[in-house]
Amino acid sequence: MTTPTPREQALADLRQAIDTLPERTRLAMLAGLGSNTVIAGAFTDGSGVCPMLAAHREGVRTRCMGFPEAWDRFTGVHGRNITRPATGDEVLHLRMQIEESLNAPRDTNGFAEAIAEHEATVEARRRRSRQESGNFIVDLERAVEEHRTTARDRRGREATEIGLDWLFQETLVLPEDFGVEQAPEPEVEAEAFDFSREPVILPAGHRRRSILK
Repeated sequence: MTTPTPREQALADLRQAIDTLPERTRLAMLAGLGSNTVIAGAFTDGSGVCPMLAAHREGVRTRCMGFPEAWDRFTGVHGRNITRPATGDEVLHLRMQIEESLNAPRDTNGFAEAIAEHEATVEARRRRSRQESGNFIVDLERAVEEHRTTARDRRGREATEIGLDWLFQETLVLPEDFGVEQAPEPEVEAEAFDFSREPVILPAGHRRRSILK
């Protein structure tokens, strides 16, 4: 048995991730590929969207499952903190895999049905949550990804504006009076000791020794 190359394995993983998507999501993704600029590495970067978000824009919202990671691995950006436009070849392979998945015989082992049932359960739970919260929808996953994308863009702009000159600036902090000539301290003349003086004898029992006076 021949071991698949990393590219072949990435393509196989992408196909498996596509097969796990509901049919309506695959159809929406196929339509979204033709009406959006497709990117890899993020849900959106301001210039385009990932295939999953393209499907969302076609009116189909589905849990991402393993597709985003499989797509990023196929495009070679997974784990590299890179966002870039997908190449024409990458989009073509994705389109072909989606079409083959849609035309493939239906799953007979119940796997697709189990996924569809799970999706229906999740959607029912989401609808309940919306009703309980007054139709207030919180898409945390998308919000987190958009925050990361915004942070990456901001860091890029800051790096461009600031440049690298700050790396070469001296960081030594000197006192305010550095370089100012200090006034010399006045000299104190020591008192000369007179060795001609007679010693003073203290009374008996005094603890101090005799001193000169």
